[in-house]
Amino acid sequence: MNARTRKAALYAIAAIAILASANALAHSYAGLYDWSVHHRLAGWQAMSWPAEIDVFLAVGELALYVAYLDGWPARQRIWPWATALTGLAVSVAGNVGHIQAAPGQSVILADRLTAATSPLAAFAGLSVGLLVLKMTRPHAATRLRDASTPTMLVLAPPLAPAALRVQPVSDASGSADAGPDPRLLRDASVILQNASAHGQRLSQRTLARELRGHGHHFPNDHLRLIAESVGLSCGTAA
Repeated sequence: MNARTRKAALYAIAAIAILASANALAHSYAGLYDWSVHHRLAGWQAMSWPAEIDVFLAVGELALYVAYLDGWPARQRIWPWATALTGLAVSVAGNVGHIQAAPGQSVILADRLTAATSPLAAFAGLSVGLLVLKMTRPHAATRLRDASTPTMLVLAPPLAPAALRVQPVSDASGSADAGPDPRLLRDASVILQNASAHGQRLSQRTLARELRGHGHHFPNDHLRLIAESVGLSCGTAA
């Protein structure tokens, strides 16, 4: 999935979850209002009482979103979860409890399940939103980290081919002088890669100066062997 399609899908999920939660809370409010009227509340008291119940569910959901966005530790997310679940339990109880039997009929299980659907749907919207948030945060963090890391720092230096392994070189006195060590070849590869990444041309003389600037010591007659070992030939590289 490309980035544009993925972003559109995430926005669609967020919009649907918000609309579904708002619709479910509206139905829950109506059920809790009927409960308050049936239990001798009237006027502004009957209209405001449902908010006293569903506010815990809404506040708990919002607190959980903040907790996941800010990366709260698990023990600090206990209270938002407890608040949301308490609000859900009381809201379900109120919505189920307001169902009254009609004259000549009894309250069946389907009636109670229908009444319980509204707060459960609101909580389901929370679950979907948190799941999407939990899955997308690591992906976004990885993209941000990759975008902020310079390319030259993540490139692994290439290994010298077997045919170009450095062998001991004998000096004029006949004693064996060890060739460039692997650390020198590794730093030479990195210097060559950085020059290529910036579109610069690197000469063998410049390579020698850079290596010595990094604290490496080697005789001049090793320079050609070092350059060939890292793929620098003909004196320059694009």
